[in-house]
Amino acid sequence: MSVKAPYYKIKPCCSEAGMAYDFNIIGTLVANGVYVYIGGSFTEPISGMVFTSGFCYNIQYVNDDFGPHPIAFNDTDINLTLGNSCTSISCPDCDVVVSPSFEVYECCDTANVINLNINTTTCVITNDVWVYDGPGFITATGYEFFPGTCYNVTSIPNGVYTQGPDCTDFTITIYDACIDAQADTACPACDLSLEYLIFTSCCDDTEILFKGPYPTSLYYGVKEYLGLPINGLENTCYSIEVGIVGDLVVPDLAAYNLLPDPPAYVEGLTFSSLSAIFTDCSIYIDECPDCTTQCYTLYDCDGISFNTEIDLSAYLNTFITIIQLGVPSGPWYVIENNTGSCNNAVTGFTVSPIAPTPCDCNCYTVIANAKNCAYVDCDGNLQYTGVLLGLEKKFCSLVYPSIIGNNQLPTGPSPIYIQNEGLCIDGECPVICYKLEDCDNILPDIYTNNTSLGIYAIIGAVVIIDGYPNTCWEVTETVICDCAIDVTVFQYFLNCPTCKGTPKYKLTNCDDPLTIVYTSTNLSAYVGEVIIRLDCPGCWIVEEVDLIPSDVPITVDTSYIGCVECARTYYLLEDCTGYLPNVITYTDLSAYVGSVIKLEYCPETCWSVSITLDPTDAGEVVFIDQGYSTCEICWATLPCICTTVRNDNTAADISLNYRYIDCNFNVQNFTLSSGETSLKFCIRAWAIYYPTTDYIETFGDCSQATKQDPWTCPPPIYPRRFIRPGYYVPTCSIDKFEKITCKAAEAMYKKVLEERYGISNCCPEDDSKWLIKKELIDLAGLVDPNYVCTPIEPCCNNAPNCGCTPLITCNS
Repeated sequence: MSVKAPYYKIKPCCSEAGMAYDFNIIGTLVANGVYVYIGGSFTEPISGMVFTSGFCYNIQYVNDDFGPHPIAFNDTDINLTLGNSCTSISCPDCDVVVSPSFEVYECCDTANVINLNINTTTCVITNDVWVYDGPGFITATGYEFFPGTCYNVTSIPNGVYTQGPDCTDFTITIYDACIDAQADTACPACDLSLEYLIFTSCCDDTEILFKGPYPTSLYYGVKEYLGLPINGLENTCYSIEVGIVGDLVVPDLAAYNLLPDPPAYVEGLTFSSLSAIFTDCSIYIDECPDCTTQCYTLYDCDGISFNTEIDLSAYLNTFITIIQLGVPSGPWYVIENNTGSCNNAVTGFTVSPIAPTPCDCNCYTVIANAKNCAYVDCDGNLQYTGVLLGLEKKFCSLVYPSIIGNNQLPTGPSPIYIQNEGLCIDGECPVICYKLEDCDNILPDIYTNNTSLGIYAIIGAVVIIDGYPNTCWEVTETVICDCAIDVTVFQYFLNCPTCKGTPKYKLTNCDDPLTIVYTSTNLSAYVGEVIIRLDCPGCWIVEEVDLIPSDVPITVDTSYIGCVECARTYYLLEDCTGYLPNVITYTDLSAYVGSVIKLEYCPETCWSVSITLDPTDAGEVVFIDQGYSTCEICWATLPCICTTVRNDNTAADISLNYRYIDCNFNVQNFTLSSGETSLKFCIRAWAIYYPTTDYIETFGDCSQATKQDPWTCPPPIYPRRFIRPGYYVPTCSIDKFEKITCKAAEAMYKKVLEERYGISNCCPEDDSKWLIKKELIDLAGLVDPNYVCTPIEPCCNNAPNCGCTPLITCNS
């Protein structure tokens, strides 16, 4: 079934990529902000939006719904920009010329794949094997090209990637696969006799694997690492051993190529050797550094933070500029992290010796339902404040506050609302006043300095407040605060017409009258009824009210006339032949759901059973004959009857189509003209027939000599009639008179059962036909057979029986 999922409004920072559109993003919930798209470039077919790698997109959460919306990308395909803005240094200029893009990997290192921009203006490019002939090249991301090495190069949709060597530094071969180039000696064969290094931390037994540079024996033993903390290495001691590619740890070249290169071994600079013979850390406990490392958390002005284990003790509670990959960023505020967790610690940066300009200390208003809100006060202290139940918090902070947790508000103008109210004065937020104006311009304006009105002023909302249940007020910010009073907001709307004209409803749970939900969703069609909601189980009584303290969107599944009817489970009975109308009942048929049943008072019909929410014309089914797994098995219990049918629809000369289930459970069809009688045939159940006009006769059970033989009707039986001489019936033969009389008697008996015992008749149309025929022959019996009809119409011209009504016959 469908499941609710978050969707987002995504707008490219560069307008040529397309207009804003609603998308789903695969993965976890994405926070609002501007992101760099780092996935592969493509054009989304439904929206037409171009997603280009390296360009920036503004992503804003809209809501959760059942969708579907077009899928933009995975949550791992985006990175938050520095500064969270389209003007960030993380975003390229919109008119930048993007060089052709390629996917590249070394023929002997297929696991290490990189996307590059390569200048190809002077080359004829094909998706072939290229041999690098240049002097050596390292990209900004650290990928290295080696002279004489072969690379597989494939074109991809253009995007902004790291710049690779010029195409003139390559020889473009005629081969389209590395294996073919190696087989023809255009590329060197890959060497599998390789060693790798196993670094085991002396602190926590963490193992880190590296490619084995020659000679690997230089690293063997117990060493203290002194270099930069890269690839998971820390400034502590390691037991270093050598492994051979092809073992269980690194089974093949592909696994080896995934390993990083180790730091260069320089004694006293990157490593300090404690032993070149032994690998037992316990021997060198006194010589190795303490394993406990201090963690620090850095916050920038926009509230972005990260952890590091680089020693920043000299910069504690101050602002610094950090330099990573040659790019400075900041200012960053340094705080000692003593939580015991240093998740996702960042390494590989240095601190600029030049002190940056600190962030301004601004006043922030926060409304959210979260575990905590983190900020740095004007004195540089990290603070946490709870923001619960949608209550407003106001405080001064050097950085943009960070919401910790995702327990967002269920209602209100914004699930998470953070507003910069401007510079703080002496460490305090400035006083702000709000004016409330009556939408009808009847009541005087109301002034308040209740800061909870700020969110409504920002979005231009209209509110209903305590003491004025029938008045709508527009909220605006003002510098005048005459006679300010405290106000409590009951409800908000987008504008005055919506506030004044929106009907409001109260939903009370049938099982718990104290459980009440309020909504402005239009439920006018259900007032006074009981509904089932798609978003919340149970039955709910709907009534219209004048004022609601909260507003929950409602989606109605179905409705009932009362709580009792809503609480019932309804079952749908469908005739296996598809001919008879469906039956809905609230008799407990849970044991037969998905099966087939027969009813005692209608044993000639098989009904499939399922659950339905539709209560239309629901009643009780008192007697269940038996259950069956399929319609065919149920049909097998019905007798196979020899039958004929006559199309007695003489009102119009039309042909009728008939359908029935034969004794082998196959569907058969035939057509009869008006007044035509069929040949005898064997039937288990009717699928299409016309009981109000048909004349149907049966001649006993059909039979078959063996299971392979066809079913045949029984031979005719001519019973002796024991009637004394002189027995007479009017207008009919004795056979037909007795048949009509017996059928009418049976119909009257069924009528007595229904009115006396409540046993329903499943085929009342057939019974009505026989009762009418009985009345007709009884009326005919009142006619004097010796009466001579005298024509009274002079226009008859002496035609026989002109002006007389002919006698009613049994076939009328």
